[in-house]
Amino acid sequence: MTNPKDSFSLNMSPNVRLRMTVAEEMRLDPEQELFNDALHDKYITMHREALNQQQGALKTLLISDVGLALLLFGKNIKVPGTDFGIQDLPAANEVLTVVAAFGFLTLAMAFLNAQMYQAILEQFYIRRASKLGIDPDFIAFGNVFSQVYLKAFRPKMDIHGIDFFEPNRPYQAFYGLMVVLLLITWLSLLLLHLLLVAAGTWNGAGSSWFWWFFSGAIALIHIVGIAINLLPAFNFTVRMGRAEKADGRLSDNVG
Repeated sequence: MTNPKDSFSLNMSPNVRLRMTVAEEMRLDPEQELFNDALHDKYITMHREALNQQQGALKTLLISDVGLALLLFGKNIKVPGTDFGIQDLPAANEVLTVVAAFGFLTLAMAFLNAQMYQAILEQFYIRRASKLGIDPDFIAFGNVFSQVYLKAFRPKMDIHGIDFFEPNRPYQAFYGLMVVLLLITWLSLLLLHLLLVAAGTWNGAGSSWFWWFFSGAIALIHIVGIAINLLPAFNFTVRMGRAEKADGRLSDNVG
């Protein structure tokens, strides 16, 4: 039976849980036999692949959204090399709506996957930086593509240690406002996409049962794509000494 003193509850999101789990796994490898530069480079390669998938999904989403907007609100632009316009193509509205929904879901999954790879990589930099007490972000920025300006905008740049240059209130107010406006801008783009897909779904409205299935599938795709990136936090039971116990089992097996 587990001793209550050896455990406690901690509120964590999946991202935080992954980071802390990787940190504990690294504790089992103090000599860096596995969590070494070679493994780090492999994670870098996988992270770049995740970013490539993210960029591909973003392009698909942008092209389908533009095509859907032209179909719904623009003129009947001719398809190059033919006499057909976009509005003359059979089921063009439904096809572009499905492609836009698929692009959104693929982008949501690719973005989440890239963030998880970045979470793993950052544990390498935290371990390296802790030896000298420096900010691990400045190691991460050299290996992982990041939005560096967001760190520069923060009131406290080094959240791991001493902040050498502490900003006054005007700086905090101005750049805090910029971050809020950037967030609103991205949310506006998300809202524009949702409105476009909703208009495309409504434009294909019919009395057949297929339309109800079609609209339900489009709604479900977007709900899932948004929900998996919200990353709500839940309570986890943290077992004290789990890493030491695992290390002891490994030593016993070797013996």
